[in-house]
Amino acid sequence: MIFGGSMEEVNFVMRKFGFNRPLAGNADPPPLQEREIVLVDASDLNGLPDGLDPKNVIEVIDHRKINEAEIFKNAKIQIEFVGAAATLIAEKFIKKNVDISKMAVILLYSAIASNTLNFQANVTSKRDIMAADWLKSKVNLPSCYIKEMFTAKSDFEGNKLESALKNDCAYLLNLGGKKIKIAQLEMIEAKKMIQTRKNEIFDFLRAEHDENRLDYIFLTISDVEKRCNFFIAEHKRTQNLLKEVLGVKFEDGIAVRKGLIMRKEIVPMLKKTLENKKLEIHRVKLNPVRCNYLKR
Repeated sequence: MIFGGSMEEVNFVMRKFGFNRPLAGNADPPPLQEREIVLVDASDLNGLPDGLDPKNVIEVIDHRKINEAEIFKNAKIQIEFVGAAATLIAEKFIKKNVDISKMAVILLYSAIASNTLNFQANVTSKRDIMAADWLKSKVNLPSCYIKEMFTAKSDFEGNKLESALKNDCAYLLNLGGKKIKIAQLEMIEAKKMIQTRKNEIFDFLRAEHDENRLDYIFLTISDVEKRCNFFIAEHKRTQNLLKEVLGVKFEDGIAVRKGLIMRKEIVPMLKKTLENKKLEIHRVKLNPVRCNYLKR
């Protein structure tokens, strides 16, 4: 079951192979309160539909270091640091040696390739590659398939850009006590898109910042072909944080970093830096009190 809209790459895969879209999350009953839920590629409540009670979650399958799995008291937890949650699903098929449908093979393989940026991302593990190889052995895919998928994923004509930003914008509340949103795109020809749509991106970031009263917000774009990341941030506070954490330099709100880095890698780095800042502020506040005590 899918909640909300699907991303363009998903639509591309469904169209290419003639698959029907799974039942949407807003379909008629049973309501969420009466369902047993298995969360895949998610381990917190951010971005999940209203009405989802953590008590109804019976299993969590995810691959993020920063998670809130502890809130799902009744769930079996599987969080393992591979490149894609789809790898963990594929491994279940491999271990049980059960039949797998063509649709499941293609969707899982596509998800692994997407999540690992075509197996180029730092998060890519041997397990991702082994699972992908097993899936690929089950079906004949065109040699240009992944290129086609990322090309489709890079189509942000019209309102597709705003939709993509909203669909992949992580809302984080527990990073050093700060409220942060990080939007993420993975594509080809990122520089060209930024040059033509920069103002729209800034408008989106500004609106999200003001509406949610955020401390930090930025967009990270991974260019799969150029093997680099672009960071877009309007506020100086966010730019300074990214400069400190990633060593990037902003010009007109845009920074470029060689090598591919994903949000799931950036978040633990931000968490460490912001928690250290919080600790340092706490120490600064304590020091005058300590000094006055020593003078007595």
